[in-house]
Amino acid sequence: MRRLVLISLLLLAGAACEGEDRAGPAPSPSPRGAAPTPSASPPPSSPTPTPSPRPIPPAWAEPIEEDLTPAEVPDAALVPPDAELTGRTVLPAAGGLPDQIAVTYAIGPDPFAREHGFALWERFPEPPAWSVVLAFVDPPDRGVLGIRLGSGDLTGDGHDDVLVFEETGGTGACGTWRVVTGAGTDAGAVFGRKTCDAELLIRGGALELREAVFEPGDPHCCPSAFRYATLEWNGRRFVETASRLEPVDG
Repeated sequence: MRRLVLISLLLLAGAACEGEDRAGPAPSPSPRGAAPTPSASPPPSSPTPTPSPRPIPPAWAEPIEEDLTPAEVPDAALVPPDAELTGRTVLPAAGGLPDQIAVTYAIGPDPFAREHGFALWERFPEPPAWSVVLAFVDPPDRGVLGIRLGSGDLTGDGHDDVLVFEETGGTGACGTWRVVTGAGTDAGAVFGRKTCDAELLIRGGALELREAVFEPGDPHCCPSAFRYATLEWNGRRFVETASRLEPVDG
């Protein structure tokens, strides 16, 4: 009888242990000899800084306090004090993005040794109403002869983007092309390409590349054909989606 009671007690103890195992996994043993890791005290709470939607403008670009329409903003306020405005393009508010003004300028009397610059101004709902969100400068030693602007919606967000061409000249009309898009701290160049004997145009919401194709013996004035390529935005970059070759008659 005592043996039956003892066996019953052992069976009950085993069932109790089995129930404890199911209640939760056993903690993993610490590595042998390793000291326990002290729990770090939580840092004192502090407000999370909110990033500013305005990039820091260049030193010359004094923000415009008054809330003017793009047409009302004077040319002189958009470029450095000693600069000549060489291009101005308005990008109207659309697609949830604000009014913007893209400008180009030049500094210096020598047309072959001038500083050329680009700036993208943006209209904000709170003062100062206008501020530069993107700018770059081509110093005289880069050999840039001028900067041209084009505009159109190339990224499909409903807001016009800027096609910039920094011309360095030569017999091949060489230069660098850029597509500038975005607003606030997101404004930036999403495309860049150096070309000679070629040009880029905005057609039907895409970039169209036209470049000369030379066969052996072709003089530089007279290529045998022109290649046309369509470059479209795929959400991350511009990719070539079509091309054709057109021989030059004669």
